[in-house]
Amino acid sequence: MRQRVTAILLFLVPMLAAIVVVHPPVALAQQTIQLPAPRIEGGMPLMSAIARRQSIRAYSERPLPNEILSNLLWAAFGINRRDAGERTAPSWRGSKETDIYVATSEAVWLYDPAAHALQHMMNGDIRATTGRQPFPATAPAVLIYVADRARMAEAPEQEQYLYAHVDAAFVAQNVYLFATSEGLGTVVLGNVEKAELAQMMKLRSNQILTFTQPIGYPK
Repeated sequence: MRQRVTAILLFLVPMLAAIVVVHPPVALAQQTIQLPAPRIEGGMPLMSAIARRQSIRAYSERPLPNEILSNLLWAAFGINRRDAGERTAPSWRGSKETDIYVATSEAVWLYDPAAHALQHMMNGDIRATTGRQPFPATAPAVLIYVADRARMAEAPEQEQYLYAHVDAAFVAQNVYLFATSEGLGTVVLGNVEKAELAQMMKLRSNQILTFTQPIGYPK
């Protein structure tokens, strides 16, 4: 009997090992979404985009394709000089402290510029908390700008707080111009219950939530 059990185990163990290797758990496989390569040429001429730039607060239910989201995040604060790791927007003393979180109807993701990918941060729909008015909850995506003070140059807290907002505003303007070029609508929001949103996102005490920016196709 013992010999039969041993033989069965010797037969099954390699098969089970192969299953584990070939079929990883779905939850782990979905922790990161690799975005398609951004399209960095074309689009509306700059002066035309500036002339048409506006704030839009009504969005259709049409989702943002991954290609559009990829281009959007690269334009916002992606890496445009790969050798030096430099970005599409400036930052105070080169701190690059602004992180972009993407809130959707299902989850919150963190943009990783180096990998050009989205890292899963939490499940759930927090869009209604990204502004005091109802419309952010209707946008297919809301960008949440968070500054990491650990990456900022040494300075008094008040000075870091100021430049964190300035740097996030540079990113937000890139988003405005990209949205205009692609026929999207967006608006940057500062009137946010920041303490509540930061708690919901489980941000650290040395992170500064600066602005939110819903984006989608105009209604």
